[in-house]
Amino acid sequence: MKFKILGLLLSAGLVLAACGNDDDDKQEKQMDKQQTSQTSTDKNDDMDKDNQNDTQSNDQQSSQMNNMTTDVKDIQTEPEKAIETAQKEFDGQVKNIEYKQDNGEWVYKIDLVNGQNEAEVKVSDKDNKVLTSEQETEDDMQEQKVVDLDSVVSYKDAIKTAQKEMKGDLKQWKLNHDNGKLVYEVELVDQNKESEVIIDAKTGKVKGMDH
Repeated sequence: MKFKILGLLLSAGLVLAACGNDDDDKQEKQMDKQQTSQTSTDKNDDMDKDNQNDTQSNDQQSSQMNNMTTDVKDIQTEPEKAIETAQKEFDGQVKNIEYKQDNGEWVYKIDLVNGQNEAEVKVSDKDNKVLTSEQETEDDMQEQKVVDLDSVVSYKDAIKTAQKEMKGDLKQWKLNHDNGKLVYEVELVDQNKESEVIIDAKTGKVKGMDH
């Protein structure tokens, strides 16, 4: 009789132990699921933060690029007027002229030459006033080619042609001699991508592109 009771007790103990093990297994599995779920949530949060940071970074870059571009209709001083202002500062012929942003302000940078003397004059687009003027003398001066705005297509037409070839807002334009040819170099920006279109200043035709 004692053996039977002992046997029953042992059986009951094994059943309880098995149940206890099952409960422990369930708890461990539940904890594993919670940890896995938490890990997945953390990864998703990290990915969301990365995507958010990337978006903010792209927005900042776009904003910076937009601040560096302008529209032709927003140019306040015509290049002929800027040249007149520069030539009052230094009596010389135009070697090249460039329109760009400098220290947050839109300016004309005009290089003038007179014999062995050269000058770089920056003129504000906003009020057509001289911002800076630097002069130097070259001892061994070769013959300099000069720019005559009356003999070339207008900068507006050059920019319009460039924007037909490449999509983008105006970053800067320059009129100078390149390999003996008088050309416009028009730089455009589209969604953080910069490109340059070279236009023959005499014919107004596209000579090349760089993007």
